[in-house]
Amino acid sequence: MENVKETSSILNENSSNKWIGWLVAFMVGVSLFYFEIYKVWLGERTLTTQSAFLLMLICLIIGEVISTKTKAFVPSMFVSAVLFVIGFWTFFPQNILQIGGVAPNLPTFLVMMMVVHLGTMLNIQELINQWKTVLVTLAGMLGILVVILTLGSLILGKETAAIAAPPLTGGFVAALMMQGAAGQNQHLFILAMAVYVLQGFVGYPLTSLCLKIEGKNLIKKYRAGELKLEQEPNVKTEKNKSTKTYKWDLFEKIPLKYQSDFTNLFTMVILVVLSGYLETLSLGYISKFVWALILGVFGAALGFIEPQILIKSRSMGFVYTIIMMFVFSQLSSITPETLILLLKDFAILIILATVGIAIVAIPLGRYLGWSTAMSFAIGLGSLAGGFPASYVLSVEAAKVVSETEEEFKIVETNILPKTLVSGFVSATSGSVFIAGAVLAFFFK
Repeated sequence: MENVKETSSILNENSSNKWIGWLVAFMVGVSLFYFEIYKVWLGERTLTTQSAFLLMLICLIIGEVISTKTKAFVPSMFVSAVLFVIGFWTFFPQNILQIGGVAPNLPTFLVMMMVVHLGTMLNIQELINQWKTVLVTLAGMLGILVVILTLGSLILGKETAAIAAPPLTGGFVAALMMQGAAGQNQHLFILAMAVYVLQGFVGYPLTSLCLKIEGKNLIKKYRAGELKLEQEPNVKTEKNKSTKTYKWDLFEKIPLKYQSDFTNLFTMVILVVLSGYLETLSLGYISKFVWALILGVFGAALGFIEPQILIKSRSMGFVYTIIMMFVFSQLSSITPETLILLLKDFAILIILATVGIAIVAIPLGRYLGWSTAMSFAIGLGSLAGGFPASYVLSVEAAKVVSETEEEFKIVETNILPKTLVSGFVSATSGSVFIAGAVLAFFFK
């Protein structure tokens, strides 16, 4: 009896402590809202570095919470993008990223680090095996070009269609190139970037839906014994040696006692620097991001760099957060007035682009042995904007449809390499070549 009373007393005490905790959290939240949002909105206070970073982080967290609650029916990137747009329309300063302590040139460097990291996750044979992904991605981009430059030209005019087509294939650089072609035409100048920024509002949910359908199909096959989880690479436990071995090791591993976050970052940054040199040597025809991916793949295969290097250097969370903040900070140029002005054109263009992807990418994907959902998802890689959306949406879908760690790995290993390659083919490099071709054909 005494034990029961004691237990009851402990439970009551814990419940009381939780209420105190919730009360404190509520008071802190109200204070933050008053000083960091309301006061800033009134113009009575300016954002500090830590406050700006906190507000951007809150937008990312709310996106994740809503995505989790809706089981990724509403993708986190979509929610966060909406919150950033609302923020810029109300009290977010246009340069909130810089106020938050992020230098203008830092995100590009971090993206290159992330690309190297992603490259280390792909082995050579796996990259070769992604030839189907390359074909389906190119098919989707071809579908966008054909439909936009034909039907789009008839509906909206040749110049509008030509300006919008390259950004719709997913590239920020392509959008910048087409802004240059727009000249003094302010509508076309804004349209070039608006199309690139807004296409994710259609690409994110459609891609997420397709990936979840594919994930459920993969889990059904796994539970039926039709799919098996691949084993990790062989492990060595020799003293002072790295734990991973690879088929084509050429480099001596850094002894374990000397391995640290610093050495892991060192090997990664070397490849980032080399990718910049290679872009210069290739006269810019091959993007430094593509070179970073290639160096990551071969660096891991040859034993120069550890796989999943950002995780091993304990930098993944911070690097990923900064990249996401950078992506959404690009929405600062969208105003209510420009959005209303461009809404009609954008609606027509995005519908035509989606139809173009579907009528070309899905039949080819089905012919190559893929499901309709996977074929459409890869074709949509352009509208989803490539990395980091390809990474986020794939991992998010895998989490939602999986009940165990093994199921998560099955889904992730089957869809993530495809979506990553699709994003790199379209947004990272293919869109730049397309923009160059459109400039040469329509604006010379």
